[in-house]
Amino acid sequence: MMKIYVMRHGTTVWNEKGITQGRTNNRLSKSCKALTEQRAKEFADKNIDIIFCSPLMRTVQTANIINKFHNVKIQKDDRLVEIDQGIFTGKKRSQLSAKELELKNSRSKDCKMESYQSVYDRIKDFLFWLKKQNYKSVLIVTHNCCASFLSNIINNSPVDFKNLNFLRNFDNAQIKCFEI
Repeated sequence: MMKIYVMRHGTTVWNEKGITQGRTNNRLSKSCKALTEQRAKEFADKNIDIIFCSPLMRTVQTANIINKFHNVKIQKDDRLVEIDQGIFTGKKRSQLSAKELELKNSRSKDCKMESYQSVYDRIKDFLFWLKKQNYKSVLIVTHNCCASFLSNIINNSPVDFKNLNFLRNFDNAQIKCFEI
């Protein structure tokens, strides 16, 4: 039995402004650092063997804050990286036209976006690999889409790629616990 803690990174300025981040290397916002520090204190009594995180700056910063109380290895893994938002990276969702929203929601390849299926597949691959490791307890710091898919796969929930309401499962700096 392995305990898996899944955490969404803390809030960035772009999160606060409603700007699509995708794979940008944004830092945590000043206001979020206090929240992430609070989460780290709340999580301090948990035993973890290792932290896995996306290679993007906001997840690495979050992992480092949490790790102040654990002093374990932090291992970056590209399979945990944020979904590629293509041409919508850096754009405010509130300023997109109806047509642009339709394209964004359809994950159009014409817009150089990564599909949800692709994210699902790499998260599933990561979990398949993780199950073969000899850890008792791990923390995974990633992004909302990846964290939501992790939760979905661990819970053996069916996936409907046309109805992805469950992809909004994690608040910034939220940690959820699972067992596999």
